[in-house]
Amino acid sequence: MPDMKMPVPLTLIVAATSSHAIGRSSSLPWRLPKEMAYFARVTKGETQTSPDLSSATSEKGKNVVIMGRKSWEGIPDRFRPLHGRVNVVVSRQEDYDVATSPDTHLANSLESSITHLQSLPTPINRVFLIGGAQLYTLGLTNPSKIYLTNRILLTRIKTNFENCDAFFPDFVKSQPGQWRRASHEELCEWVGFEVPRGDQKEKDRTGGEMVEYEFQMWIRKD
Repeated sequence: MPDMKMPVPLTLIVAATSSHAIGRSSSLPWRLPKEMAYFARVTKGETQTSPDLSSATSEKGKNVVIMGRKSWEGIPDRFRPLHGRVNVVVSRQEDYDVATSPDTHLANSLESSITHLQSLPTPINRVFLIGGAQLYTLGLTNPSKIYLTNRILLTRIKTNFENCDAFFPDFVKSQPGQWRRASHEELCEWVGFEVPRGDQKEKDRTGGEMVEYEFQMWIRKD
């Protein structure tokens, strides 16, 4: 009998400039504590009331963060693995060591990471792809029966950052008519808490300048 499972909903969460820059030398070009707190709260999902995957079970599931090896290595040791979430590291190195906790797993591809999650005894709630550029591109452009990227949580950095070398796909331009920007109310409802509306200003802890950004959500059209 064929497998009738629906594709796993995948949410991309990213901070990107207006020119789609997301990284420099395998790290973030900025350090914005309030924006990072938003990322942590969303991906932990402690206040979310509408799970993507575990609604059929009475046990509350954990959220998942999938990332590439360089993104994993870019997380400071004291924060790795990301607490309160199932961490999946995608690497072609079969002997790559990520065995730091029971909630940390290694996969050799994005598809295999999703397949592995489906075999875990722990209920899974929402699945987030958190970088880097190669996995973002794969999640957006590679059709799969295993997963479907149907949501992007985008922090649009409106301040310019020079000398960046990693970029997020321009999904609105490359996939015309496939995405709509959600309302602020839709964003708040989905994440489960009140998100600051409109342009935010925060001091960059790396360069000292004020950085302007906005929290956005984009949804794939049916």
